[in-house]
Order: sequence, then structure tokens, then C-alpha cells
Amino acid sequence: MITTPKGYRDETTRVLWLQTRSWYADIRVKADRPKREGATGFAEYTDAELIQMAAVQGFAGELSATGNVCLWRRDLDYQPPNDSVDEATFAVADGVMIEDGIHSEYQEIWRHQAPSATPLAAYSLVGETKGLLVIAGDYFLEIRDRATPMAPAESLTAYVSEALAKGERDAAVAALSMRICHGQLGRLAPGDPVVISLARGDGPGRGGPRRVDPDRLRRAGACPLLMRGGQGAIKTTSAR
Repeated sequence: MITTPKGYRDETTRVLWLQTRSWYADIRVKADRPKREGATGFAEYTDAELIQMAAVQGFAGELSATGNVCLWRRDLDYQPPNDSVDEATFAVADGVMIEDGIHSEYQEIWRHQAPSATPLAAYSLVGETKGLLVIAGDYFLEIRDRATPMAPAESLTAYVSEALAKGERDAAVAALSMRICHGQLGRLAPGDPVVISLARGDGPGRGGPRRVDPDRLRRAGACPLLMRGGQGAIKTTSAR
């Protein structure tokens, strides 16, 4: 749940936040995001629906905590780059974390989602395209940067709206096309490939179970950044 002093209150946006000791990933999808059964691309959505999709938030990067203050550096962001600083105070009690913004007035209430305490791991994609995969217990969240970085803009909604108004639908679709995936991991038996229940937060995509060999992470160029057994400064949480 997120609230502001001006009376804004949001209890319906689906939020998944995974965090290790030094790395995190966060996705936030509005409950009314357009969804067409069987859609395989943005071409199947109207201009108005594309503008609604631009409200998705997804970001990831390195974090640092000092005392009860945490700073989340946004190395990857679905929204256009801006000068805002994501920093807040936090307090944890009985599996609930209360986060209060420092540079903007807001409060978020987070609840621990089991099983997500261990193992904790983060992988960085090595190559021209930046990417980060964060794993916490049975959950994972992957964010990869766009092939072409976005220029600064007020918001992705504003950028997509302006592009569509100019008849530049391809530019709007390109801005929306950033890979953000989340899901759960599991094994059928020791030594089996990981079974992934996959969902896309960035637009049309195929979901459902998939099998992935963990060794493919290394072969695909993923470099392990962190592997710890539940030693996160803040427990991995989900805002539900």
C-alpha cells in the first residue's frame, strides 16, 4: 500500500520487490493495465491502451543502507531518466516494513512474502545491453535495458502520448519495449532444470511454466554479483 499526505491511496497496484544485501529489483503494475488474451505484440493494442501500459514501473540497481536510511540507485528504469533520488527511511517489525520517503512525501507498507528469505542472489548481464536478475527464495525478477536508451522525459506516459499524437507509433512501441519478467522457481527433483512460472510486466508476452538450466545463466553471459544465505539488510518483500 502507498499513501501520500495529499490523500492519495493505492492498494490495488501489483508490486513485487526483491532485494539482496546490495542489489534489488522492483516492478509495479496497475490493476487496470490492458490485457488481451493471446496477444503477442503491441500491434494488437489501441493507442489508448498503449498509453495505459506506459504507467508500468520497473527499476533495478544497487542499494546502500546506513542506519534506517536506504538509497536505491536506479541503474535500470522502465521510466525515462530523471534527476529524482529514491531514498527513504524504514522501520521493520513483525514481518512488516514501513517506508517513508525523504525527497518526496509518501509512505509504503510492505509485507514479507514467503518463501523468499533464502537463497538470495543477483546476476548482472555482461555485454552491450545492461541487465539484472535478482533471485530471492522461490521468486525472481529480471530487468533488461532497452536496445537504445531513452532520452529524459517527464514520464513514459507523456513520451508515448506525444509520439502517438505525432503519428509515430513505432517510436511509442520502441519506448514500451523493455524486458521485465517475474515469476517463481521450483524443481521437480534434485538435479532437474529449474521450472519457471513466468509473467511479463512490460506488455504482451508468453507466460506459463518453462524449464531453464541454471548453467545457461553463465553461458548466456550472466555474471554473479552476490550469493548470500539470507543475510540481506532488509528481507525480500512483496507489497500485498
